[in-house]
Amino acid sequence: MKLIGVMGLVEDTEKIRKLFKDHGVHIFSETEITGHTICELEKHGWWPSRDIPAYSRLHFAILPTERAGAILDAIAGLPDKKEKEDECAHPIRAFQVDVERMV
Repeated sequence: MKLIGVMGLVEDTEKIRKLFKDHGVHIFSETEITGHTICELEKHGWWPSRDIPAYSRLHFAILPTERAGAILDAIAGLPDKKEKEDECAHPIRAFQVDVERMV
């Protein structure tokens, strides 16, 4: 089993939900997060203000290893992932970690 996390901008939410649906993920969670880039820090100052709204989401699910790998492979192949590799871009990103035990 794997825990996957998929981070994207709020406007990527439907794309991520569709990706989960297309890969048979029927149970997942999501939460708003505030991410920062060097570009944003230069724009708003090093110490972020609480006035900056959360504009990112973290979607996560616990899945069989094969399904988790397939989702990460799909994210790696997204056109916007390849086009947005500069430090100021906000491509969809994902990670996976082992789940040793789940009850």
